[in-house]
Amino acid sequence: MAINGKILGKILISGAGIAGLTLATLLKEQGHDLTVVERDKGLRAEGYMMDFFGSGWDVAERLGLTDKLRAIRYPIERFNFVDAAGHVYASMPLTRVGQALGGKYVYLRRSDLERILYDRAAQAGVAVDFGREVTALDAREDSVHVTFDDGSAGDFALVFGADGVHSQIRRLVFGDEAQFARFLGAYVAAYHLADHKFHLGHALNLYEETDRVAAYYPLDDTRMDATYVFRHGETHVPRDERLAFVRHAYDGAGWIAEDMLKAYRGHEPIYFDSLTQIVMPRWSKGRVALLGDACGCLTLLAGQGSHMAMAGAYVIAQELARHDGNFASAFAAYETKLKPAVAKRQADAAGFARVFIPSRRSRPWLRRLVVKAMFSPLLLPLMFRWFGAKSVLEGYP
Repeated sequence: MAINGKILGKILISGAGIAGLTLATLLKEQGHDLTVVERDKGLRAEGYMMDFFGSGWDVAERLGLTDKLRAIRYPIERFNFVDAAGHVYASMPLTRVGQALGGKYVYLRRSDLERILYDRAAQAGVAVDFGREVTALDAREDSVHVTFDDGSAGDFALVFGADGVHSQIRRLVFGDEAQFARFLGAYVAAYHLADHKFHLGHALNLYEETDRVAAYYPLDDTRMDATYVFRHGETHVPRDERLAFVRHAYDGAGWIAEDMLKAYRGHEPIYFDSLTQIVMPRWSKGRVALLGDACGCLTLLAGQGSHMAMAGAYVIAQELARHDGNFASAFAAYETKLKPAVAKRQADAAGFARVFIPSRRSRPWLRRLVVKAMFSPLLLPLMFRWFGAKSVLEGYP
């Protein structure tokens, strides 16, 4: 129940990913009574590689996690850009990125970050109910009545949807996804090879050709992650057809792009989705609020989804404390603080998506000159500034 808008009851967080775990830790340490549910049966063990810096690093520092982040190590010493024959035409040491970001940078898998956040949440006393999902919400004056897929139900003072780009909470409260989806004209798939015979060296290797890009990340001498990003019209791809869909998109591709997909022995990608942003006029309604990809998905190409998810969780927790539990005022302040930053990053990502994947009008020689220039010691700091090196929480208590 609530008195004068102040929270006097349980809080539900749907989703135990980066946004949900960060919020759960912060709210638990404020003394709130939490229920955290996650539809998956456990933490994801696999996931694509990502840069971690900026706003995400800022929150990680405030949570005391930077030593654990720095302890993550993969044999990636350089970023290489290769041609169809596998020859490197541009290369940059990974240490240059760290220097450009003042040492506040790591390269890790998304699942690594989730594991670190999960352990931090458990340390704070958060318990996650895995394999459980919300199926219905009934907003009442003083609570939200929630029904779960196991038949149980309960009343909550607040409900947070941190359940990703295809959010069930968003669908139940705000309506179908289609009204908020902004398709960027491409798809992304990620794979993991547990035992491969491709020679990558100690480098992230990026290969591109018209309408398709492939990136390969060595995890050790025999294990590798791969990410594929390719142009395609918007379509529905059933789960059991995704592998064939991606393989078809890379028919005849150069270097190891096609061969790696043939060598993959899984039944489907470990990650597959369209490059689709979520753009909403409001992130909250009554006692329900969204955060992370559920309300402001940037897409993988923005390179800042996890950063903004953690920043959003931090701002929500801070505003609830600052407004003494008055959720309406706290939610309004949360949106005022973060929506402009998310909107800018979404616009930047949409523009970047148009040039990241080469088109038939691209000039390979010009792209290579640009790549070499952007990864030079002089221009690299400027590039990361554009990619969100400055935390959105700078100056925020």
